[in-house]
Order: sequence, then C-alpha cells, then structure tokens
Amino acid sequence: MTVIELVSFGYLRGQPPAATVTLDLPRHFLDPHVNRTLRCPTAHDAPVRAAVMRTPGIKQLVAGTVLHTEACLAGPSGGDVPVTIAAGCAGGRHRAVDRTKES
Repeated sequence: MTVIELVSFGYLRGQPPAATVTLDLPRHFLDPHVNRTLRCPTAHDAPVRAAVMRTPGIKQLVAGTVLHTEACLAGPSGGDVPVTIAAGCAGGRHRAVDRTKES
C-alpha cells in the first residue's frame, strides 16, 4: 500500500521532522506574513493561498516535488515504504501549510 504523508512545520518552532523530502520554503519563497493584511490569516484562508501561489517558482517547486515523490515510489521498494514530504517555513502558518493542505 502506497503511503504519502504531508507535514508542515515552522523552523522558528524547532527542528524539521524526519522526511523523505524537505521543502525549505523560507530561503527561496516570499513570506505572506510581510503583507500586513495576511499576518493573522493562515493558509486555510483563500487570500494566503492565492499569495503563495503567486510566488515566482512555487508552481515549479510543486511539480518537482511530485516528480521526486513519483521517483521514490517507483524505486526498489515498489511504494511499500512511506514517503514523507515536510514543508517548512518560518512560523509554519502560511507557506508550509498551504503547500501541504489539500486544495
């Protein structure tokens, strides 16, 4: 049985979890938190999700992560080993949650 686990985390809240793939979002992608109107909402709110998806490069990151995950599942384990994808941002409320939330 193929298992893919999506985890969001905040670098400011501790160490990243163990994962097959770790997406390091704060180094390369804009933080919606810099926009005052997006500080209180989270990735569960449409304006935050829209801001994340407008970030240059994010769609390529998602596509690349899908390819990476497919490669792991096609490997010798035949998909029998779980694949954990951890997406991290500074606080864990905006970018990371958006990338792990089912949209």
